[in-house]
Amino acid sequence: MAFCFKKKESVAKATRRLGRNRIEHALECLKSCDRAEAIHCARKDIKKMRAVLRLVRGEIPKRRCRRITTRLQEAAGHLAPPRDAYVKARTLKNLAQHFKGQLAPGALRHVRSDLHNDLDKEMRRFANKKSIGRVVRILRDVEKKSDRLKVGGNGWSTLAPGVKRAYAEGQHAFRVAQRDAAPENFHQWRKRAKDLWYQVTLLRRLWPEQMEALAHELEELGECLGDDHDLAVMQQALGDKQPTSDASARELETLKGLIDERQHELRVAALALGSRFYAEKPSAFCNRLAAYWRIWRREKKPGIEAVSSQ
Repeated sequence: MAFCFKKKESVAKATRRLGRNRIEHALECLKSCDRAEAIHCARKDIKKMRAVLRLVRGEIPKRRCRRITTRLQEAAGHLAPPRDAYVKARTLKNLAQHFKGQLAPGALRHVRSDLHNDLDKEMRRFANKKSIGRVVRILRDVEKKSDRLKVGGNGWSTLAPGVKRAYAEGQHAFRVAQRDAAPENFHQWRKRAKDLWYQVTLLRRLWPEQMEALAHELEELGECLGDDHDLAVMQQALGDKQPTSDASARELETLKGLIDERQHELRVAALALGSRFYAEKPSAFCNRLAAYWRIWRREKKPGIEAVSSQ
């Protein structure tokens, strides 16, 4: 189930195939709905499906696109509580690993225990509310709608507006975050960078070496911004917690200091990556990929010319 365009496939057919594959994969993940990692996996597939729609949305009937997007958001909303609890526990683990040289053995054990308890509660609540059944029904409905999806146009003219818009919106979000380091600005930048990363991944066969290099830069940027957002969410959650003992209060204070330090590191790295990646004009970036697309679509398979010339 390769998440990319095929050379001889129309954009309309590819859009339907890519959407169907993501839904099928999400449903497969949800067969292990007792595992938080599987729920997280399904959420990522929903995001990929939405990225495909955003890429071609200018050529999809607006009402149909809005209807599918709303249903996908609904499914993601049901998965959000256990997924968020899982990410908080994982974020703490990664943070402790990053600062392991500064932390004594057993440090942050109270916070770690609280987060794992929260995760267990959310997983039980998810199972008891029978949310999984609702999500499966929604995804089945989206799968049917996607199979009948009509995409106008064909070729690069269908994709170009989406690619140019994704780069331009990411560039704008980067500049906003440069001026104002509010967590919400970095979160918005993360979403726009993620949009473009998915699109570049979809187009990676155009010129594998070049596109994979672009995807790697966007993935690195996305990881910095994603980790920053996860830390911001954890920081907000900690602000709502009341320490139950002096030891717990000291842990929370230590953790807040580590989060601040790590966020500073991540934001410095993200801004450095952004200053290089968003140096082009959106039209120049889009035209570059357009040239790759045209060459790729004209290419013959290796060996065809040699055989035909004999």
